Amino acid sequence: MPINSQSRILVVDDELLIRWSLSEALTAAGYAVVEGRDAAEARQAIRDQAHKPDLVVLDYRLPDS
Repeated sequence: MPINSQSRILVVDDELLIRWSLSEALTAAGYAVVEGRDAAEARQAIRDQAHKPDLVVLDYRLPDS
């Protein structure tokens, strides 16, 4: 599925400033952004059928993964 301005993007990072800057840039580009600060929040967001993300930007070194 192509990513477009109607797409929902999940940004997962334990670093607040990284998560914030990615979310700001993606929101400014017109994407709907959901944030998670750890693996548990990422799993929760992915399971949420009403707000299921189209794309996940994931920090692969999360402390609880």
